[in-house]
Parts: sequence; structure tokens; C-alpha cells
Amino acid sequence: MDTQNPTYSDDELTAALAEHLASFDRDDSYRVERVLKRSDVETTELVCFEGSGGGSLGPFVRKRIDASAQIGGAYERLFAAQRAGRRFEHLPRIVDCRRAGDELDVVMEYIEGETLEALVGRLGATPDYARGLFPALCDAVAELHAGFGEVGKAPAPIIHRDLKPSNIIVSGVRYAADAGMTFSSLVIIDLGIARAWREGADADTAKFGTRPYAPPEQYGFGQTSVRSDVYALGALLFFCLTGVDPKPGIDMREQCEMRGIPASLTDVICMAMALDPAKRFASAGALGRATRAAYDLSCPVRPPAPAPVPVPDCAPASETVLTSQEPRGSTDLPKLATPAMPGLLSRIPEPLGRIWNTLVCLSLLVFFAGSHFAVFHPTGANQSYPTWLLIIEYFFFVDGLMVLMHFALLDKRRLRRRFALLDSYRGKKLAKLWLKALGVLLLCMIVIVAVANATGVVDTSTA
Repeated sequence: MDTQNPTYSDDELTAALAEHLASFDRDDSYRVERVLKRSDVETTELVCFEGSGGGSLGPFVRKRIDASAQIGGAYERLFAAQRAGRRFEHLPRIVDCRRAGDELDVVMEYIEGETLEALVGRLGATPDYARGLFPALCDAVAELHAGFGEVGKAPAPIIHRDLKPSNIIVSGVRYAADAGMTFSSLVIIDLGIARAWREGADADTAKFGTRPYAPPEQYGFGQTSVRSDVYALGALLFFCLTGVDPKPGIDMREQCEMRGIPASLTDVICMAMALDPAKRFASAGALGRATRAAYDLSCPVRPPAPAPVPVPDCAPASETVLTSQEPRGSTDLPKLATPAMPGLLSRIPEPLGRIWNTLVCLSLLVFFAGSHFAVFHPTGANQSYPTWLLIIEYFFFVDGLMVLMHFALLDKRRLRRRFALLDSYRGKKLAKLWLKALGVLLLCMIVIVAVANATGVVDTSTA
């Protein structure tokens, strides 16, 4: 998780940076700390501004955007609105925005926190996101949809078009299964492909997006609108509740039921992700309210908390004595009938899971090498067996057994996101399939040995 310790207020930051940029050539004043990500049309860097006296400001995030791809205009609109005095709670503060030929350079504040993707990976999937954090995310998108209109002009909604877990930054998160989730701020980042809605347009000029979170109209089937971001928000809600991306082309209700999502929240997701934009929620705010109501419906009704005992005269006025034996704060949030506790695997960062998978694959390769040696360089009793029997024994049975054992050891989170069929097998269902495969291997080997002994092709009784 990247963090920073800001030492400037917004006004101080703007004034200091404006003075700094006025004194130096902008390009020479940048010191690139590292490249955060790169694509064909955009490069994102972590930078600092350096003064002539050795002082520096930062870190900041700089985006170098290929404006010829007809993207990046939302940053210019946001920069103009912020310079006019507007403040946005859920959008980054832009400190510099300028064009140089076909390149748009945008410098903005560095947001402290972790992505929603990292947060769900760390805490695990839980319905508690639907109570507080997700409605706040809907409010943040609604702030974007309110637009950045010029003075004297009606604002046009800004459609993000790339809402996904890695583009949401959340700070100050605290979570406990019995007390719920709290957080201090939520910011939407990466407005590179965001666009302003245009009255009468048939389709978007430039077609971009991330497949699991992009609606059909984003790929040339119509103009994107606020309901396009509603579709992406529905996919984000599915991610928060399950920890995996939705699978394009598979019925969303089936995916929700397969993951055990409560019926009320399933209805919200399916409406938000309807293929027909007209059947989706009309706004991000409406989706947020529906999600909170669905969460409340999925929770049992709890009896009211007992009234506090009056404070004795000798006690401080700000204290109360609770008659309930529950810990403080436990009555603040309703409890789910079947709370989704984060599993042990979900607490392990995915990079560690990839390292583990690499070690498992290396171990499997060692076993394959041993099988190859045993077949073509037999020793002991194996020397009396024909090569074809050794091939069947080692390449089919031993290697098959090793594949099954190593597959059971894999961290399958990325595989499940990539292959819908594998994602449908979990827990007991996966264990039954694994045992069936093992049984088939054993049965085939027994039959082969029995037939070989019966026909006299090979005699294994003396082995």
C-alpha cells in the first residue's frame, strides 16, 4: 500500500506549486520517482517537483496522455472547475494541466490509501461493503455525474467509463466482523477515458474500457451515459461481495446464486447490470440507496438496545453505563444471519500466492523429470518391464497422480477469475471431482496391470 504524509493544505499546495512552476521550465522540474503504469495511450508516473535551492514538493501523480486518442478531456474540465473555486470530496485535486502538442500532461495530488482491489484482497469479500462503503462509492460517482460545467453553462455529466476495483482509493479502513466497516475517505481516480455526455450523440467517439466492468454500449452499441457507470457499479458490488470479477457472457443471476449472494442484493446487481440501459437504475445515487435497503433486508431484525442507565452524579457527564453485556459498538450495525467471514486464503496477498504457485509448478516439473528418467533409464525390477508399460505406469498414472496432488496445492484465485468452469467447483464439489479423477486413475492402472498379467505380456507377481 502506498502512503504519503502531506504537509500542505490545498491553498498552500496550490500557491507553492504555482510559484515553483512559474520559476522553472515544467519538464526540467519533474523528477520521476517511478512509473506506476503504462499503456499505448497513457503513462502514469510518481513525480516530485524540485526547486533550484534543493527543496522539493511532492510526491504527485503525473499522467502523460496521448491527446490524439481523444481522451483526457475530463482532466481539463476538472482542472478548470477547481481553479474556479469548486471543491470535490471524491475526486483528486489537480495542480497542473497543460497540452504540449498531442500530449496532455496532468499533475495531481497523490492519494493516500489502498485500492478497492487491494482492500478486498486483504479483508476478504463480505456483505458489509454494501452497508457503508459501496453507497459512499455511489455518492462519489454521483459527484462525477454532476459534471464540471463552465461558468454560466449547464454542466454535462462526466461518464467515467473505467470504474473498476483498481481505480477506487479508500483510506482509513477499519473492519471487524462484529462491528462492521468504517473508513475516512474514498476517491475515484484515473479519469483518462472519462467523457462528457453529449445530447444527440449516437455512440462514443473512442471505445475503451475493462471488459468485466464495461456495458455493451461502451463497445459501439450506443452512447455511454450515467447508466453505463451504473452497470460498472453493479459489477463492483458483485466484486465486493464475492472477491472476483463478474464473468462476461454468463447470466448474472446465476453467478450471484452460485456465490451465495442474498436474494435482495442479487436483485440489485441484476438490475444495475441489465443489458438494456433503460432497465438499469436511473442514477448512481438510486443504486446506492437500493443497495443499503437490500443489505438491511438481508439482515435479521434485531431487538432495540437496552436504554442506558442514568449517569451517577460522580461520573463524568460524557459517560454512560450500558446494561447489556455486549461490547461497546456492537449495537451500531445489524448482523447478518450468515456472515461471510474472510477465509484464510483471502487474507494472503495475491503476489505471495503467485510465488507459491511458482514453487508448486517447479515441484511438479521435478516429478516429471523423475518419471522421464524412470521410463528411459529403468533400474531394478523396472528393467524387466516393456517400455510401453513403463510409459503407461509413469506418464499416465504417476504423473497424473502428481498433477492432481499439485493442483490441490495451488492458489486458485486467479484461475477462478479466468475460467468460469473452474470457478463453479468449490469446497465439497471440487473435492468430489478430485476424488473421482483419482479413482479413475487407480481403476485404469488396476485394469492395465490385470490385463497384462492375464495375457502373460508381463508378469508383475515377481516384482
